[in-house]
Amino acid sequence: MKIKTAVVNEIVNNFKTTNSAVVVEYQKLTVAEFTKLRRILTKQKVNIKVYKNNLVNLAAKEAGFVELDKFLTGPNAFAFGMGEQMDAAKTLAKFAKTHSAIKLKAGIYEGKVLDTKAIIEIAALPTKDELLSMFASSLLYPLCMFAIAIKEIAKTRSE
Repeated sequence: MKIKTAVVNEIVNNFKTTNSAVVVEYQKLTVAEFTKLRRILTKQKVNIKVYKNNLVNLAAKEAGFVELDKFLTGPNAFAFGMGEQMDAAKTLAKFAKTHSAIKLKAGIYEGKVLDTKAIIEIAALPTKDELLSMFASSLLYPLCMFAIAIKEIAKTRSE
């Protein structure tokens, strides 16, 4: 009983201290593929673990995520992101494209339980760095065009 309580407390702590969580079905994934996935996720500051669904259900209720229980069927792995908010969803979605055995089922993002469709949509969004890069490009483009125009004007005047 103490072990189960400790595991539930660990899961509750993960729900409360991480910035995102994703539930994935991994039933047909080989051990080698799961190990590869774990290594990829670790580089992204995402921790993936396999817990019993009933223990996760207890922890989810305690952490305030009661809606998660409808997604807790079959063998699931739970990824908890510590880095960028979307890293867990993005990395798992990317891995799922090449490994059909992984299926995103649900997730917790910004304190809300999301279904499969919402998690996949979030995974498709650009990261903060990508957004900043796009913003910088949009600022630089008019300046580049202005510089080219000035260069062409100077070129025609010198002729």
